[in-house]
Amino acid sequence: MQTKVKICGMTDAATIQTAIDHKVDYLGFVFYPKSPRNLTPKQATLLTKNIPSHINKVAVIVNETDQFIEYIKNDFDTFKLHGDEDLNRVKELKKKYNKKIIKAIKVTDENSAKKFQQFEDEVDIFLFDSPAMEKSAKFNWQILQNLKITKPYLIAGSININNVDEILKFNPTGIDISSGLEDSRGVKSEKKIIELLNKVKNGKN
Repeated sequence: MQTKVKICGMTDAATIQTAIDHKVDYLGFVFYPKSPRNLTPKQATLLTKNIPSHINKVAVIVNETDQFIEYIKNDFDTFKLHGDEDLNRVKELKKKYNKKIIKAIKVTDENSAKKFQQFEDEVDIFLFDSPAMEKSAKFNWQILQNLKITKPYLIAGSININNVDEILKFNPTGIDISSGLEDSRGVKSEKKIIELLNKVKNGKN
C-alpha cells in the first residue's frame, strides 16, 4: 500500500494547491497561538473551502476547548490532538463531533511510545512524534519496530527530502511533515512540496 502523506501547517492557497496537484492525502491546519503556522477560524475557512473531498482536512488542536472547536468543526474531517488529552477527552470529542481522531504520541523512549495502547479503542490514527512538537526534532524511529501497533499510524519529527527514504523502510501508514518543507519558519516551499510528494508517491528523486 502506498505511503500516505500529511503536510501540516498550511497557511496559503498556493502551496495548498501545489500539494493537491501532487497527490497529498492529508492537509493539516494549526490552531495553536505559539506556532508561526497558527490560523484563526476565519482564515481556515477561506483556506479549506475549495479543497477536494478526497483530501482529508485536519485541524491540529492542543488541549482545546469545546467553545473553540465549535468555530472550526464544520471545516474539517479530522481532529489531530497534539496536547495532553486523556482517554476520556478523546472519547468525549469523538462522540460529540463525530470526527476522525489522530492522537499524537510524544516519543522519548520505548515506554513513552507505548502510551498509544491506552487509546487504541478510540483513536483512528496515531501520530508518533518527538516531544518538541514543531521544533523539528527527531526521535529514534526504530523504537516503533518493537511495538504491536494495530491501528494506522504516521511518523513525524524532522522529516525532509533527504531522510524520507529511511523512514519509509519502517513501512508506516504515512508520514507527517511540516518544517521540512519550509524555506523559512512557517513558510512552505512549493518546490520542496513537489520534490517530497514526487519521491514518496512516484519514487522519483
